[in-house]
Amino acid sequence: MNFLIMMVWQVGNYLIPLATFPYLTRVLGAAQFGVLGYVMAIATYGMLVTEWGFFLSGPKAVVQCRDQPKVLNELVWSTMIAKGCLCAISFAVLLVVMQLDSKLASVYSAVLAAWLMVIGNVFTLNWLLQGLERFSVFATVALAGRFSALPLTFVFVQHSSDVAIAAGIQGLVAIFTGLFSLLAARRLGVLGRPCASIRSVWQRVRGSADMFISSASVSLFGITNAVILAAMTTSYEVGVYTAADKLKTVANMVPAQINTVCYPRITALFRVQPRSAARLTVIGAVATGVTTIAGLFGMVYVSAPLTTLVLGAGYVGSASVLKLLCFGTVFGNLAYFVGLQVLVPFGRARIRSLMMLFAGVLNVVLAIVLTPLFGAEGAALSLLVAEVALLGIYVSMILSTPSLRKHFTQLLNR
Repeated sequence: MNFLIMMVWQVGNYLIPLATFPYLTRVLGAAQFGVLGYVMAIATYGMLVTEWGFFLSGPKAVVQCRDQPKVLNELVWSTMIAKGCLCAISFAVLLVVMQLDSKLASVYSAVLAAWLMVIGNVFTLNWLLQGLERFSVFATVALAGRFSALPLTFVFVQHSSDVAIAAGIQGLVAIFTGLFSLLAARRLGVLGRPCASIRSVWQRVRGSADMFISSASVSLFGITNAVILAAMTTSYEVGVYTAADKLKTVANMVPAQINTVCYPRITALFRVQPRSAARLTVIGAVATGVTTIAGLFGMVYVSAPLTTLVLGAGYVGSASVLKLLCFGTVFGNLAYFVGLQVLVPFGRARIRSLMMLFAGVLNVVLAIVLTPLFGAEGAALSLLVAEVALLGIYVSMILSTPSLRKHFTQLLNR
C-alpha cells in the first residue's frame, strides 16, 4: 500500500511539472531554458547544504523515537534550526561568489528568485512523515505544493526574458510545500512548541555529516554537470542537457519510489528481523533493476519523437543525451539502493560516502575533459562511466566482506 501511495505521489510529482515543462521549453527557448537550469542548479547546491543529509538520517532517527513524543518534538525542532543556520551560511557564501563570478552575477535576479527553494526546504518536514511511514500524508503535502505552480507558470511566464519569474515560481512551490508539511505535522500531533538546544542542534549536524558527504557526492553526478556545461560551453548545451535530464527523471520515477518506501522498513527490520531485512533488500534490488531497465528500453525506443514532441524542434541533440542518461540510471539506481540499504545498516556509511565521493570526482574530471569536445553528450557520458564504476565498487565490497556476504547467504539456509 505504501508503495502504491508513493507511486501516486511520484506520478503526480512529475506529471504536474510536465504540464508546464513543454510550455517553458518553448516560451523560454533552449538558451534561456539553459539559464533556468543553471540557476536551479545553484539553488540545488544551497538545498544540498541546507538539507545536510537530514532526508536520510532523519527518517532513521524518527523510527527510533516515534513512540517518544518529547524526544521526537526536539528532533524536529533541532533539525529545522540546524537547517536554518546552514541556509544562512550558504546564502552568505552565494553573495560572495556572485561578487567574484560575473557570469553568475549577470543572472542574479533569477538566482535570488530560485533561492526561495532553499528557504522552503528549511521547514519542509517530508523526512518526518517518511520516518513515521505516513506516506499518504507525505504524498498529499508534496502534491499540494506542486499543484500551486500550474496556474502561476501559465499566467506569469510569457516571454523568454521571464527566467527569474519561472525560477521564483519554483521557489514558491517549495515554500508552499514546507507550510503544508508543517500543518500536517501539527495535525498529526508530532509538532509541539519549539524545543531545542545548541547541543541538540550540533548533534544533528554532526550525526548527519556522513550522509551529507554522500548526498553531496550525488550532486557531483547531476547538477554539477549542468554547472560545468554553463562554464565551458553555451546556455544552449545546458538547455539540451537539462531538458533531457528531466525526461530521464520521468522514466526513473518507479525505481526511485522503491528506494523511498524500502528505506524506513529495512531500517526497522534490520536489528530485530535481519533475515526479513535481507529478503526485502533482495526484492527491492530486483524490483529496482527490472523497473529501471524497463524505463530505459522505453525511453531509448521513443527518445527521438519524444524529445521533439515534448521539447520542440529547438532541442536537437536531446535524444542522444537522453539515451546516455537512461543507461546511467540502470547502474546508478542499483548503486544507490545497495549503498543505502546494505552498507549504511552495517555501519559503513562513511565508506559509502567516500566511495560516492570518489565516483563523483571521477564524473567531474571526465566532464571537464569531455564537455568541451562533445557538449551535453560529453556530460552525459561522464555520468554513465561514473555510475558504472560506483556499482562495481559496491558489488566488489559486498563480495569481499564476510559480514555483508552472510547477510544475503542467510536466505539460502532454511
